[in-house]
Amino acid sequence: MNSASAVNPVHRSRLVVAAKTIVVSQSLAIVYLLTSVWVTVAVAAGFVALVVAVKALTRASRQVDRIFEEELPRQ
Repeated sequence: MNSASAVNPVHRSRLVVAAKTIVVSQSLAIVYLLTSVWVTVAVAAGFVALVVAVKALTRASRQVDRIFEEELPRQ
C-alpha cells in the first residue's frame, strides 16, 4: 500500500482546503508586512471576489454541460 492509496478522498478535499487556506493567509501576511492594513484588506477582498467568481463559473459550466447532455443525443 502506497501513500497515495492511503489517503481517503474525503480527507483529500480537507487537505486541499487546508493547504489553500494556509497559502492565502501567508500571502495576506506578506502583503501586510510590505504595505498597510488598507492594501491588505483590498487584496483580501480581491481574493474573496476571485473565489466567488470561480465558484459561480464552475457551477454555470456544470449546468451548461448537463443541459447539453440532456438536449443533444449521443450518436
